[in-house]
Amino acid sequence: MIDEPPSGDLAPGQPTPQESSEWVPGPNLPPSPTTFDYSAPSGSTVVAGLQLAGFWTRFLGFLVDGVIFYVVNSILAAIFEPTATTVVGGVSITTRTGPTGLVDVILLLLELGYFSWFWTNRGASLGQMLVGIRVVDSESGAGLKGSQAAVRYLGYILSGIPLLLGFIWAGFDPKKQGWMDKLAGTQVVRSR
Repeated sequence: MIDEPPSGDLAPGQPTPQESSEWVPGPNLPPSPTTFDYSAPSGSTVVAGLQLAGFWTRFLGFLVDGVIFYVVNSILAAIFEPTATTVVGGVSITTRTGPTGLVDVILLLLELGYFSWFWTNRGASLGQMLVGIRVVDSESGAGLKGSQAAVRYLGYILSGIPLLLGFIWAGFDPKKQGWMDKLAGTQVVRSR
């Protein structure tokens, strides 16, 4: 009985595989694999003709910028937050003697200026340039305006508050955007 269609799988009037080369499975069967679209969603790897940067490339650029600001922070802390060390019962206790929080405010303003200037004038921070990526407007692919760069930096702060979740988000987002990108309307793309 090889020539007969399986019973119950065909809707009334539906052709059998032998009757038509365009046989459609019955209502209780899943669609044929040829009906699925396996292509990537539109715009998931390219924006305005530019290839999106991957999570690990972005992470490496962020790490380089982090090292730069770790050094700057250490220098500022040595200048503006002197410490005093006392020994009590054989235990060394170090306390800050300068104004607490001053270095944090200075560093915040320096970072805002650094990122805003580099994103607006060079398209990338030093770390991003080193790994071959840049930040562009997500709609046009053009460079950032000053206000857009400032909003993106504020998005950096918000992205870092909940255990860096806003940065990690870029690894799972179909458009590879972190929270800062979504907030500022930006994309990080490959520059080489």
